[in-house]
Amino acid sequence: MSEIEETQGWPASLVQVKGSIGLAATLRLVEAFGGTACYIPATPDPSNRLTQVIGIEATEKLIRDLGAGSFDVPNLASVRHKRRLIMRAKGTAREVARKFSVTERWVRMVRANERGGIDERQIDMFGSPRNTDHTGSASD
Repeated sequence: MSEIEETQGWPASLVQVKGSIGLAATLRLVEAFGGTACYIPATPDPSNRLTQVIGIEATEKLIRDLGAGSFDVPNLASVRHKRRLIMRAKGTAREVARKFSVTERWVRMVRANERGGIDERQIDMFGSPRNTDHTGSASD
């Protein structure tokens, strides 16, 4: 998948951030701060919320490329975008999960839902109960 496909429809400022810190860190940034301003510290500080969200290395890169100060993080439909990227991504659930900093389980769920199916091995936890007499035995 090309960089243009990954960032299609994104504001230029967010494309710049992605070029600096990578896709996974950018998506975490948007999920945590989308639609608000976040403060980029002059030096990475482990107690800073930005550093906690994107990590020390990514924070250092933002400081280098954008400088310290306030940064307005665009509001992006990041979860929908991340789902699209997961669906297009090649590789095992583990490989895709690592690439996008999500769990393998979430990758499997996204892929199953997008295929229009639910894993038949899973029970329906929220469907109507078969037991209506409340005695603990299933009624027919």
